[in-house]
Amino acid sequence: MERGISAVIASTLPFEVRVEAALVLLPDLAGRVRSHALAAAPVASPMHRGVASDGVRLDLDDGSRLFLKIRHADCAADIVPHAAQAARHAAGLGIAPDVVAEAEGVLALAFLDTPWRYARVGDLQDPAVLGRVLTAKQALHDGGPTGVRFDPFERLASLFAEVAASGALLPDDTERLVASCALIQQAIEASGIDLTFCHNDGVASNIMLQDETGDALLVDFDLAGDNDRWFDVGALINEACRFEADEREAIEAYAGACDERVLNRCRLYGIVDDTMWGLWGLARAASTPRRGIEFHKYGTWRLSHAHSKVATRGFETWLRRL
Repeated sequence: MERGISAVIASTLPFEVRVEAALVLLPDLAGRVRSHALAAAPVASPMHRGVASDGVRLDLDDGSRLFLKIRHADCAADIVPHAAQAARHAAGLGIAPDVVAEAEGVLALAFLDTPWRYARVGDLQDPAVLGRVLTAKQALHDGGPTGVRFDPFERLASLFAEVAASGALLPDDTERLVASCALIQQAIEASGIDLTFCHNDGVASNIMLQDETGDALLVDFDLAGDNDRWFDVGALINEACRFEADEREAIEAYAGACDERVLNRCRLYGIVDDTMWGLWGLARAASTPRRGIEFHKYGTWRLSHAHSKVATRGFETWLRRL
């Protein structure tokens, strides 16, 4: 139901106009809104937060609050059509905020007020915090597949084609990096994939933490769908871990033990995730009318990180030992 927002609420409209247009799409909710405010300023680099949708805090006349997502038209193609259903599914599992209302390109969720806060990479470098996030991811995975596929390799190829068609100048060796991801795809498909429902998002800011209780919730199911569970784990490890010992500890927290082939698989998926988001940044930099968002900077940083992993001595070993 999130498709079609480009024909409803343009990204270039002023914030107040966008909110008013979104509330028109939610008539049962609109009459209860007393006031509203931007809940999170959009930042592409370095934290990749709030750039695909406006995040709006709605103050209702009964004193409660909601979080309203208003999809930006220039990012509409990046969202899976079933994102709202995926968010409802995750909420039903107890690892995401409740979905209150939805319309085309608009999603209203329970507001996670203070002491809830979004995670930063530094938070995830605490093994206890990372373990709680992995437990939330595992709750998704253990529910089994939903029948709606998300293929990171397909998305990567589509974004690369989009960047190439835009005529944007690519960083050096980007084509070689995409070719390396094709090798990763061949190796992983040859080793076999067990599909299950995944978040498909390793970005720290799409994790909500409550320090007092130690709880962790997942937000933003824009890419959710059936995938290899190790893509979820690998993308998260890629975001949080800087050393091999930390990678191993994270896999042990998820699986009870760290199998070498699983570690290799997660590392390869980290490269794919970096490349996918790197190409996304370049594609949106070329297509967006919103010049205040540093899409290009974010994209080149993610591609640089992927390059560094492909250049390591162990890359070919990872490919061979899956």
